[in-house]
Amino acid sequence: MDNLQQLRDWTGRISGIANGYKLSQVLFTALNGGVFELLQSPATADEVANALQWSKRGTAMLLDGLVAVDLVDKQDKRYCNNEVAAACLVEGGAAYQGHILRHSNASWDAWKTLPERVRTGTCGDASEDWSGEALRNFILGMRDIAQISAREVLEMVDLAGYTNMLDLAGGPATYAITFLLAHPQLRATLFDMPDVIDIAREEVAAAGVQDRFNYIAGDCMRDSLDDGYDMVFMSNIIHSFSLEENAALVKRVYEALAPGGTIIIKDFILENDRTGPAFALIFALHMLVHTPAGNTYTFDEIKDWTDNAGFVNGRAASLTPQTRLWVAEKPA
Repeated sequence: MDNLQQLRDWTGRISGIANGYKLSQVLFTALNGGVFELLQSPATADEVANALQWSKRGTAMLLDGLVAVDLVDKQDKRYCNNEVAAACLVEGGAAYQGHILRHSNASWDAWKTLPERVRTGTCGDASEDWSGEALRNFILGMRDIAQISAREVLEMVDLAGYTNMLDLAGGPATYAITFLLAHPQLRATLFDMPDVIDIAREEVAAAGVQDRFNYIAGDCMRDSLDDGYDMVFMSNIIHSFSLEENAALVKRVYEALAPGGTIIIKDFILENDRTGPAFALIFALHMLVHTPAGNTYTFDEIKDWTDNAGFVNGRAASLTPQTRLWVAEKPA
């Protein structure tokens, strides 16, 4: 009987992996359809169907699916968001994730190419739409994630002594905004593409810190980063580039820093034997289907970049099981 239970456990685990896409499609269908906004107050399946002009049969099945994935509660034939859905899936919620989820949904077609990407080792020059709504979902999706992790960085790293930071490829500037709100002495420069800076300006203005912000538009691999910073923050950048590109970028950061300045690299950093964290291993495949040469990297690989650039005192810290920091200093 013990062996039979073990076989059941094993087959159940395989089934969970194989059918994971079904759960994500339940979530994406409800999110994109506006279901969670309607379920802030209890409603029947018929009421939801009428509001969205959907079929009653399909709507009832979808709502039951949301109960199955533990996002919605059901009582007396009425459905209502649970606290997770209310916080994460309704715009304005305390941890709203709508933009990053829509970005993940848009990766559906790219992930279907995984067999070919594994065979070739790259997505080559496969072009993606990085404009309009797709770009906005991605950049604001970074905000969805960063609104929590930026506070975690503040708990992990003492920024009290810094006055002039570069938020390199900082997207919506969520980290820099959070840091500035916590440290009145700090000023920030955001470096990113012009269309991204347009979105960031909205975020900075909404936070009321526009008088302490500068912007540089360009390509971080080619264009001037300016100089004189005492801290450069790099969040979730290195996974988009190759080993060689990252080594060159870290060298450029070294040159942009004032003596005694600090580089902080935040990413899904792997253990040196590449056995975990699990999220980072899967995210490497995400880079395989989306970038020509991106990957997730180990602590030793990042240490090599900073050591070879001239940084000293490199050290690691963990924010979450999947997100880690590497911090190093330019000699004074």
